[in-house]
Amino acid sequence: MFEFKLPDIGEGVTEGEIVKWLVKSGESIHKDQDMVEVMTDKVTVKIPSPVDGKILEIKFDEGKVVKVGDAMIVIDDGKPEASSNFQSVQHVTTHVETQTPPQPKRQEAVIAIKDEDRRSISKVLASPAIRKLARDLGVDLSFVRGTGPNGRVLEDDVNRYAAQRKTSAQSQAVQENVMPPPPPVITPKQEIPLASSQSQAGDVIEPRGLRRLIFEKMTKAKQIMPHFTIIESVDMTNIISTREDLKGKGITMGYTPFFVKASVLALKEFPKFNSLYNEAAKNYAQKHSYNIGVAVDTPDGLNVVVIKDADKKDLTSISTEIASLADKARQNKLSLAEVQGSTFTVSNVGSIAGIASTPIINYPEVAILGVHRMEKAIGADGKLYDRMLLSMSCDHRLIDGADAARFIAKIREYIEKPALLVA
Repeated sequence: MFEFKLPDIGEGVTEGEIVKWLVKSGESIHKDQDMVEVMTDKVTVKIPSPVDGKILEIKFDEGKVVKVGDAMIVIDDGKPEASSNFQSVQHVTTHVETQTPPQPKRQEAVIAIKDEDRRSISKVLASPAIRKLARDLGVDLSFVRGTGPNGRVLEDDVNRYAAQRKTSAQSQAVQENVMPPPPPVITPKQEIPLASSQSQAGDVIEPRGLRRLIFEKMTKAKQIMPHFTIIESVDMTNIISTREDLKGKGITMGYTPFFVKASVLALKEFPKFNSLYNEAAKNYAQKHSYNIGVAVDTPDGLNVVVIKDADKKDLTSISTEIASLADKARQNKLSLAEVQGSTFTVSNVGSIAGIASTPIINYPEVAILGVHRMEKAIGADGKLYDRMLLSMSCDHRLIDGADAARFIAKIREYIEKPALLVA
């Protein structure tokens, strides 16, 4: 038997969502045949089978989130049960534990943390979904010992803790011949019950795939980072003229490359904005590489592709790379390297609608620039000119309003004098 576990797909990846199974239970499978599509960190990858055999069991349904090291599928490869069937897995204990009853010592280790070792809720490693589950069950996460990577609290940890607490309360009640008192409850937000009538129930939207990742990342950004937004008006006359000049030379590009280049030059003058937040250590890492994220609208949701070392590339190279990555994003063909490692993000929503917006920071970055649509405005000389509003959201714990004002004023300067960008 061969039990395949989710491998370590990339640096910093701890879980993946099963998007689609490409095989079925009972089917034969060949070595290197694609078994499953897994989405992780906004990238979908196909995982092949490492063996020939017959599929005995698929352990997770589509849409479920699997942790690195979790068994996903069992394949009969014709080898004895006792032989080593876990060459592709880092941990070999899961299969053994499923065959033997859990030992009391093991249970105690994953159920609770002593009062003196209790952590602050904010320091507990847990996803927003796990925190909501804990609130719903009335579980204080600071008492739960996480069994995931780096002590991360998993769904099983919360459920075990809740079950153990209930069992203990019932046991004590039997001994005292009284009904168990209700456990302490962290009151969740009141939810509207589903209507019993099918016609009134409406549709349930369950975040999956890219939408689930956006859900988690945006929640984390807004929960952890206190945002503030500054808005500035920019005269686009010279940029429009520069684009026409480039077009005459056979070079066609949108406005986003100009804002990417302007952002890099501004970041070099204000390096604090090129930082990443570390929640575990409660500090910031100021980066010396300039990897600019560019938001791309795809059929599945907003994705952020990354222009690596943008300071070393000219406008034409940046424009070509943005177009290539955007095309791959819409075809769901991005690699992990193409979406990881950004230090600052530019989000251009001007092509759709909206005079201005207040973008949410691309966590763990500390600032994001919003680029909007142009409109005609009357200048001080009474003439019409093309104006665009820029907005920038910042992490107020690191960046003050005056810093943000100077930064966005610098971007305005570069946009209104595009010769500096072309050079």
